[in-house]
Amino acid sequence: MSFFFVQMTDPQFGMFAFFSELTEDEVEEYRRRELFARHAPEKVTGFADETRLYTQAIEGANRLKPAFVVMCGDMVQNPNDQSQVDELFRITALLDDDIDIHWAPGNADVGNAPTPESLALYRERFGPDNYSFEHDGCHFTVINSSVCFNPKNVPDEWESLVRFLSDDLSKARANGCDDVILFAHHPLFLEDADDADSGFVIPRERRRVILDILHGHEVSAVFAGHWHRNNYAEDGNLQMVVTGAIGYPLGDDPSGLRVVKVDSGVTHRYYAMDHIPDSLEL
Repeated sequence: MSFFFVQMTDPQFGMFAFFSELTEDEVEEYRRRELFARHAPEKVTGFADETRLYTQAIEGANRLKPAFVVMCGDMVQNPNDQSQVDELFRITALLDDDIDIHWAPGNADVGNAPTPESLALYRERFGPDNYSFEHDGCHFTVINSSVCFNPKNVPDEWESLVRFLSDDLSKARANGCDDVILFAHHPLFLEDADDADSGFVIPRERRRVILDILHGHEVSAVFAGHWHRNNYAEDGNLQMVVTGAIGYPLGDDPSGLRVVKVDSGVTHRYYAMDHIPDSLEL
């Protein structure tokens, strides 16, 4: 067993235009929240920047030929803007036919507090939001972290997610899978498992439930997005990896993607968009 996959996150079509409308005071307010928005000299319309960057990411994946691609959420800024969704799918269709892409929902896709309506729209477009797949003896699970973040409008969805995760990982271990990896949009934590609640992480109350399940089934790593920058932390043997955005960066890391190698363990490297290699040796 030796292969690699590509993790992408936060192409967020429409975000450059959204941030271009901020006043200098609003930019400073974002910065106080450690979201390093930039004041735009003029208003941006459309999504030319997102188109350019996502096209580069897909072209990079086609050169690398990974086992698969996973997209960890925030595909569009406004899920009700069909032009953003259409452009996302137009560029995604450029991915080679023999490379599967697996979607995970973000808060921009289903809302900070998902509703039955927002989940139904997501599932119509992208398919299931809690599911799993396998490759070369390894097990990969995707969950809807927006439900974990705030399930007030869909409490049954939270209960269903917990049952799914526990049952899915139990089956994976019973089948003798080598490595088990989780994909989500929101990080579980940024520094350690006891991080205070914030808009950047899953709240402690539900974080503990998820972590207990992950540790109980010896999950190797969680790969997430949401923060629009890279971040690395651990809880025991569990890696918590946050990947920078394909789209608008909100930290020092440029737009890019992550290559993850699975070979008697899980290792990874982030590549800025202009430095994605032409090939990769395991």
